[in-house]
Formats: sequence, structure tokens, C-alpha cells
Amino acid sequence: MNVATSRIVVALLLATGTTFALAGEASRADAQAQVDAAVKHVKDVGADQAAKDISAAPNWKVKGMNVNMIDYKGLVLASSLNEKLIGRNTWEVKDPNGKQFTKDFVATARQGGGWVDYQFINPQSKALEERSMYVKPIPGFDGLIGVAITK
Repeated sequence: MNVATSRIVVALLLATGTTFALAGEASRADAQAQVDAAVKHVKDVGADQAAKDISAAPNWKVKGMNVNMIDYKGLVLASSLNEKLIGRNTWEVKDPNGKQFTKDFVATARQGGGWVDYQFINPQSKALEERSMYVKPIPGFDGLIGVAITK
């Protein structure tokens, strides 16, 4: 494919809103599927066991997605990729623009779920990333499951 053809393909993809994931990167559909699987796991084994599993089991560490289990007060109960978050209350945490994203996660989950956009400083690369987290309430539990992807 020549340069002109490549530019046309990229322009068409952008114009139609088509998205695709690079190798190893999670898509919006991947995040939603992982959230659904985690919510089902909580339902199947209970919140305490699910929190342990999400934080430790390799099947929750896929394509760099961080599965988070957060109660409605902002306490992180599980994190599949960042154990430093577990037990931390993130209710007042702000992104670089001052957005209190955990409050948005909770509000969105209480309305049935959806996507929340925010900025995040990647702890490994130290780069500022545009992120989007898909959140869904956990039935019968005052909390949510969320999975973030880099936009």
C-alpha cells in the first residue's frame, strides 16, 4: 500500500468512527466484556472471593486492562494490575484537569453503567494518557466493576 492509499484508509476510518485495537491493546468491546465477566464472577463467588481473584488470578490481567472493584464510597477493593490501589480510598482523587473521576465512576454506575473519560498519568511511562473507563454496578453490592482503556 502506498502512502496516498494509507492516508485515504486512515481518513475513512476516522470519518466513519471505526476503531480498532493495536496488538496487545484493549478495545472498548474488550473492556465491556471484561466488566461483564467480572460482574458475573462477583455474582457467582461473592464479593470477598471475587476481590481476591480479580487482584491475583491471571485471567483478569488481559491486554493490559486493569479490572477494578470499587465500593460506592471510593474504596478500591480489587485491582488486577496495580496492587498499590487496593485498600486506597480514591473518592477525592483528581486527574490533572481537576476531574474527580471516582465520583463520576460511582454516579455513572448508579445510573446503570457506561463510559467515563478522564486523564491518567501512567505510573510506568509517566506519560499523560487520555483514558476511558467502562463501569457497571454490581447487583446486590454497593459498588462497581470498572475497566479502563487508553483512548
